[in-house]
Amino acid sequence: MTTEQQHSDDMTTPEPLLRLPGNVVRDVRGYRSKLQRFLDGDISDIAFKAYRVPMGVYEQRENGRFMVRVRLPAGLVWPYQLRRVAELSRQYGSGVPHVTTRQDIQIHDVALSDTVEVQEGLLEVGLSARGGGGNTVRNITACPTAGACPGEAFDVRPYAIALAEYLLAFQSSYNLPRKFKVAFACREDEDGAMASVTDLGFFARTRDGRRGFKVLAGGGLGSNPRVGVLLEEWVEDTEFVAVAEAVKRLFDKHGDRSNKHAARLRYVLDRVGAERFRSLYLSERDALRTEGLVGPVPELRPIPSRRRAPGDAEPVEIEPSPNVLPEKTPGFHTIRLNLLLGDISADALASVADVAEHVGDGLVRATQQQDLLIASVPTGKVGSVLDRLEGLGEDVLGASRPSIVACAGASTCKLGLCLSRDLARAIVRRMRETDIAVEKAPPIRISGCPNSCGNHYVAALGFGGKARRVQGRLMPFYDVFVGGVLGADGARLGQSVGAVPARAVPDMLVEAIADEDDQCTAALEGLIDKYAVPPEPIPDEYFMDWGKTEPFSLAGRGPGECGAGVMDIVEADIGTARAALSAAERADEPEKSSSTYEAVIATARALLPLYGDELGKDREILAAFDKHLLSDGWVDPDTRGLLDAAVDWRMGDRPRLGDLLQQAAELADRIEALFKSVDSNLNFRLPRVFEASDDSKTDDHPADASDNVCDLRGVKCPMNFVKAKAALEGIPVGESLDVLLDDGEPIRNVPASFAEQGQTVVDVHAEGEHFRLRVRREK
Repeated sequence: MTTEQQHSDDMTTPEPLLRLPGNVVRDVRGYRSKLQRFLDGDISDIAFKAYRVPMGVYEQRENGRFMVRVRLPAGLVWPYQLRRVAELSRQYGSGVPHVTTRQDIQIHDVALSDTVEVQEGLLEVGLSARGGGGNTVRNITACPTAGACPGEAFDVRPYAIALAEYLLAFQSSYNLPRKFKVAFACREDEDGAMASVTDLGFFARTRDGRRGFKVLAGGGLGSNPRVGVLLEEWVEDTEFVAVAEAVKRLFDKHGDRSNKHAARLRYVLDRVGAERFRSLYLSERDALRTEGLVGPVPELRPIPSRRRAPGDAEPVEIEPSPNVLPEKTPGFHTIRLNLLLGDISADALASVADVAEHVGDGLVRATQQQDLLIASVPTGKVGSVLDRLEGLGEDVLGASRPSIVACAGASTCKLGLCLSRDLARAIVRRMRETDIAVEKAPPIRISGCPNSCGNHYVAALGFGGKARRVQGRLMPFYDVFVGGVLGADGARLGQSVGAVPARAVPDMLVEAIADEDDQCTAALEGLIDKYAVPPEPIPDEYFMDWGKTEPFSLAGRGPGECGAGVMDIVEADIGTARAALSAAERADEPEKSSSTYEAVIATARALLPLYGDELGKDREILAAFDKHLLSDGWVDPDTRGLLDAAVDWRMGDRPRLGDLLQQAAELADRIEALFKSVDSNLNFRLPRVFEASDDSKTDDHPADASDNVCDLRGVKCPMNFVKAKAALEGIPVGESLDVLLDDGEPIRNVPASFAEQGQTVVDVHAEGEHFRLRVRREK
């Protein structure tokens, strides 16, 4: 009998690595009744959303489909747990589980009614999605090779698991100002856990034979990213829970709950400065020394291992490979499964679990690169394990693929702008078409929007999705970042070197990689200007995102984020106006007049998306600007003369427009100032230039002032919310507005967006084939 066969016969089911606190178990068991109350109409959609998101259940972009994010403690999962994830994905979801950049695993395309079956099915094997979303303590991560890493100070996985058990036991961990992320790196000189750019990062180190940590805090990679600052150069390993509790309390007390777009811990750091931030932390530490921690600190339990002895087989030479990694113990290797974009079919995932159960330490590890690892494989068995993995019917090793991390993007995420995953596939296809050597490509990270779920800010080569207007039409673009570095000392964010259309990225990247005389990232910087401007005439496909055959749009961005995509368009138009003004200053006639006209149109168009208008013809743009901004008192009344002059010049009734360049520049200044004053509710903080008369009030503020009804049937997201918001602003505080909305996304998104902006949703009910929403203006 072989060692492997004997182990299989003796195998018992190990207990879950994370011992779920009692409150988590109760919450999961209570999910069924809460869901049923929502389905019965006893709980509003808004109230249920506030409940289900912290339970790790997110609505996807597709109507009626949801994603369940499963926490994997320190990225670790037992084979029997992994088989359950595969089973639930196959039975209730898409059948393609997804590994995330924070060592979670997600089940996609689940019907809302089935999310309870997924929650309870996970609980049966000791897994949970609780805290997988919302303003909670998220999955606590660790270096994916911890315990096997040749250069590690010590194994940090027990610390990550114990801290999760401690924090998850308290209700305060689910009602923070915003999400709170913690990571443990197993060494100082390499940051495999991304601990230097997270809310709280621990770096393992030793001093005189004692274990301890260097601690950084206040980092993050969403909008306005930053590297964490040093909190503790050295803290004994016995103090790790007190450190985390102190930082959590600091965040709880000083985080900005009034504005979720500036609520992360890094904004506290930006607001008070590094010195004050450390002082606030030390005050919390002092208080904890006096008061003591609430509740016991969970024991540090060694990670169980079923590692087999290397055996008596003759030594085997292992060829260097990105898929076979040496470990600190001679005679063992870690096998890396290079998953395409973190996806793996449920059948293949179950098969991987079967392989891991009989080789290595018995665990499967998820990585921040969206891969899976099987560690502690005896060197003599590496070949046979690779053969088994290659025979799964799915390319889980991906030896011919570059290393690309991509977030979900606009394919499922309601915050996504661009189809980041489709761009990644296009890059792979283009590299294969040109026979570019995979090893020449640097690691690539792609995010579908500035929120950086693909971690593009810390990549050797990163792409962040955005929207630009070109020739009056929206076009998907990517900001290009190079030179990101992680580490306890000297971590830095990548530098933006420009932006290129989405359709140009694969060709630009292939040309950069093919440069024999330079490194890819250096060559790429020299190619930005070449690819930044679309070819003339612009091919229609440039106005389509990868994987799409229809024009690019921001439709589908979700509740509470209706204004975010709109802001991208506003900023783009202001940039266009500024560029045209600059060109006019340098030009002589007739170019001066032409550029001045372009600046006037871009300026007039800039703020119209806030009112729900997306117009293409110049005369429509000028009329809407007059209606919303000029007649309503937001710009100087003399602006009407500039608009009339622009029309006259365009019609040939005025010889030049360049003589009004100064007025055009002043108008652009005012519009930009209004834009910068917009608050989270899309209100201008600046006062009007003049108070509009009652006769000049537009009929969409509200549509009918007598009965306060705004008919938005046929208007799609996100414009329906912007129009509804504009109508609400036209009525006095305390009065209510009835909004008529279509079924589907409109009735789901608009009420939630109003609620998140502090208005009161009074009633929602069906009226035939549409819905009537009643919302009361509170501010």
